[in-house]
Amino acid sequence: MSDKVAIFSDIHLGVHQNSDFWLGVANQWADWYITELKNRDINRIIFCGDFFHYRDEISVKTLNFAKDFLDKFEDFDIVMITGNHDAWYKDTSEINSLSILKGYKNIRVYDNLTILDWYDNKRKAAFCPWGTKLIDIPKCDLVFGHFELENFKMNSFKICDHGDNPEDLAEKAPLVFSGHFHLRAKRNFGNSEIIYVGNPYEMDFGDSMQSKGFYILDTNDLSYEFIDNILTPKHIKVYLSKLITEKDPVSYFNNVIAGNIIKLIIDKNINSEHMDLLVTKLASYKPADIRIDYDVNYNKVKFSEEGEFDLSGVDIIEAITEFVNLLDIDNKSEVVKYTTDLYNRIA
Repeated sequence: MSDKVAIFSDIHLGVHQNSDFWLGVANQWADWYITELKNRDINRIIFCGDFFHYRDEISVKTLNFAKDFLDKFEDFDIVMITGNHDAWYKDTSEINSLSILKGYKNIRVYDNLTILDWYDNKRKAAFCPWGTKLIDIPKCDLVFGHFELENFKMNSFKICDHGDNPEDLAEKAPLVFSGHFHLRAKRNFGNSEIIYVGNPYEMDFGDSMQSKGFYILDTNDLSYEFIDNILTPKHIKVYLSKLITEKDPVSYFNNVIAGNIIKLIIDKNINSEHMDLLVTKLASYKPADIRIDYDVNYNKVKFSEEGEFDLSGVDIIEAITEFVNLLDIDNKSEVVKYTTDLYNRIA
């Protein structure tokens, strides 16, 4: 048995209203992941929470997909801890969707704080599902969890301003791997290191321009490496102003458009006839999806003779709200409130 273990998190089966497309992406990723692990002779996996997306109900379609998904991993020894999306209650894993997986012979589900002398290396490891109190975690060699830690970036535009103190968690072990936040991150606290694993592939435009994948941990010396996922679709914003000045549009379309989820942002005036021709051209390069957004208030922004912005014709609060509503995220009202509060404080 290899001394290495693969770590991933936050796959969110059923995301985007149990979309067939996103279940297909999960299936594509699983095949790639299994191939990568077999090529490296790794047969142990740790999953750090949020296996399912919807905490209040799971569709029959997604449930059946989850069975087929896990059947692919029958040759692997898997440890799974519950995340907040797997838990019915907001602050405890007492009732959770992963309990239905406890019948799998190769899967161990930890929905309570579990301390193990880990495998042959006798390293003390803590497995901490959603709702674990830091005060209850003893000093260990390794901690795996689903933590909400303050001052880490939750996504590309928001820093967590609540949750547990990461310095308190860092006192528990020299190395911590956590699920929950989808933005992959690494931070040192003294002699300890906390790593947010991130989600395994992009799921919305909030994940755009971020590296996704999984970690491999060597349990002998606690070294690790990140394996980048370059297979699944990327979320790419294409600005009309850049597109019309592209010197080699065919190469650009082939490299950027094909197979990816495209958001065409209209930041210049264009008539409807040219717009239809452009969308038809983009579609011919077979993107996974095309969405069209209009750059907020671009036609209301004026320029002074010195070339400076004149925003007198723009309602900033309205622009913020309009912009956030264009984003493909779940917590739009929270983002609007946070952003407008920040603007009002600055103003």
